[in-house]
Amino acid sequence: MTSPLPSEPPSLVNPAVPFGRAMREAYFGFSPDYTPINHGSYGTYPIPVRDALTTLRAEVEKAPDRFIVLEWPTRLQESRAAIAKMLNCETDDLVFVPNATTGSDTVFKNLKWEPGDVILVYEFVYDAMRAGLAWLEETWDVRVEVVPLKIPLTDAEIVDAVVGAAKRVNRNENLESGKVRERVRMAIVDTIASLPGVRIPFEDLVPALQAEGALVLVDGAHGIGHVDIDLASLNPDFLVTSLNKWLFVPRGVSALYVPKRNQALIRTSLPTSHRFRRHAGEPGEPTNAFVDLFDFVATLDMTNFLMVKEALAFRTQVCGGEAALRQYCQSIVRKGAEAALSIFGTEIMDSPDSRIRECNFANVRLPLDMAAEGEEINGENGKIPLSHAARVIQWFRETGVRESGCYTQLYVYYGAMWWRMSGMIYVDEEDFRKAAGMLKRLCERAARGEYLEA
Repeated sequence: MTSPLPSEPPSLVNPAVPFGRAMREAYFGFSPDYTPINHGSYGTYPIPVRDALTTLRAEVEKAPDRFIVLEWPTRLQESRAAIAKMLNCETDDLVFVPNATTGSDTVFKNLKWEPGDVILVYEFVYDAMRAGLAWLEETWDVRVEVVPLKIPLTDAEIVDAVVGAAKRVNRNENLESGKVRERVRMAIVDTIASLPGVRIPFEDLVPALQAEGALVLVDGAHGIGHVDIDLASLNPDFLVTSLNKWLFVPRGVSALYVPKRNQALIRTSLPTSHRFRRHAGEPGEPTNAFVDLFDFVATLDMTNFLMVKEALAFRTQVCGGEAALRQYCQSIVRKGAEAALSIFGTEIMDSPDSRIRECNFANVRLPLDMAAEGEEINGENGKIPLSHAARVIQWFRETGVRESGCYTQLYVYYGAMWWRMSGMIYVDEEDFRKAAGMLKRLCERAARGEYLEA
């Protein structure tokens, strides 16, 4: 029987049940033959939130017109207000979108790009963001400047590399004769990068890049519920963050933050809703025209937008609050990484004078030899051609789930294969040991070429 939410918040910060397996069995709906160690990719939400969503959907169907027309606006505003309070921004500077990609694409497709505009990113920008930028390059006369960053680096080295690149572009040092002068119109900065899973010094990057004249879009997909974000202090030009990643809100809910100074730049939602105004900002228009664009975008099932209060209640009443959550998630992923290191005998991605590990991720190199570009493969040295990396990763995933009930997030970074580990309140050290043992065995099998037979 699943434990219900306590009627009153506990007086102490201790969770209602111990974090780890006990929390998983009491409050989450995982299959007993599945070990969930990849929270960072898709997130999940606890059973009390699931039950609240089921109840709400039944309520909607009792009187759809009443709910959609009369009740939805107020209830949506309450959810936005709860997230705005958590991020320390004005409620009407924040709207909900289905996912972070929709949020960033909304920004990309609303700005009026001009010849000479440059968008600055570093090399491990998220793949979906990279695809949106490729569309801009293809469609508009925009150039994307990619800054090489080979982790591990110190925070200062990251800031110096990115801001230094912005300065070079703005000085037009490499501009060919007769070309339009360039400027960094936009820079994209993560809170937590996805692959590798590392914390970025976004608090330093945002003002430094704005000082170079750039609009700064913060990709905070892994931000809310993971690290502190104070938008009043950070003051970015745009931010997107996924509520399903770390906040325990059901999938399909992200937030797009646009401060009032930039709201006139956002003329439409994706898709354009029936509340689009051809002449926004004219006398008589409501003051929240930006919010109106997003509060009802066609007849999507947006009931999950209203699960914010239930998710926050779970975090407070069951988990003991944000500090307790963060402390456990960071602590358990560090313990898991050390356990994996003892099994693999490789290395943990880290750097002195940096905060890259101040997050719920850890990155551990697999004991799998990858052949260097052009290196001869003779079938006896056990090396995997880099060209086979995607095939090996897919084989690891399929075999891991089929044989051990474990899905692991793997990636290749500078010629080596890494495991990105996710700390969460429902995993414990033994879960990571199990997965690490599985991965070591799969590495040995892959080195013998078993993946080629799949």
